[in-house]
Amino acid sequence: MRKKKVLGLGLGSNSIGWALLKTNEKGKPIGLIDFGVRVFNKAVEDKTPTPKNQERRKRRLARRVLQRRARRKQTMLGYLVRLQLLPASLENHSQPEIVLNELGDPYKLRAKALDEPLTSYELGRVLLHLVQRRGFLSNKKTLLGQEMLDDPDVMAVLDEMGDDDSETRGKDKEETAFKKDISELRGKIGRADCRTLGEYLASLGKHACKRNRAHDGGHLRTDRQMYKEELNAIWEKQAEHHSILDDDVKTKMERIIFHQRPLKLDPDRVGKCS
Repeated sequence: MRKKKVLGLGLGSNSIGWALLKTNEKGKPIGLIDFGVRVFNKAVEDKTPTPKNQERRKRRLARRVLQRRARRKQTMLGYLVRLQLLPASLENHSQPEIVLNELGDPYKLRAKALDEPLTSYELGRVLLHLVQRRGFLSNKKTLLGQEMLDDPDVMAVLDEMGDDDSETRGKDKEETAFKKDISELRGKIGRADCRTLGEYLASLGKHACKRNRAHDGGHLRTDRQMYKEELNAIWEKQAEHHSILDDDVKTKMERIIFHQRPLKLDPDRVGKCS
């Protein structure tokens, strides 16, 4: 009976280890013929030691953040249409922003909603606007986890940061800068005698920065609590004029706008690995 040889491979990120074994008639290893390792050039960026897979992962995370934000907005749009708070034509419209802009300036409507009754479509415009940007929610270790707390790529990034004290310190400084900007914005809102973020943004000029991103002339950093406070203030006033705004509807909308997946999976969501 011809004896067989067994090849064992150990795959690493930039190396392959191998061992060739000889076996007996029953196919069990009885000796080592040879072994070795092949090391390849590390897959890093040309000008920095950053691994290429790390950069790819960050780009993939960014794509997923955008996808989840788009799904959140689409979910809210469909729900508002079913409640007759937005026109049904929006669901299949190729350019829904055209229709939405015809309903009014969302910032002015957010300010108006604190004191005056809105029409059903104006109210829907306000609620849909709140789902687009919901503010920064601090995570202890990283800013990447805002939208992606159960994503395996996020967990990989967290693990890498745990192994790199300098990177962790860098992220801590970035989060501290975010919180400082948020605190300064709260001060501006208070000095302007505005009750909510929306009322403050409505008071700014047409070309002033009103989004959570860098623009010529400055940037805007908001936190999740600002949006929760504004939603509660608007809801309290508009519930007086729209009977459809009951507790069940508010719970549903709060989940669409603010729900964030837990950092760790629940035990019943983890399957058994064979």
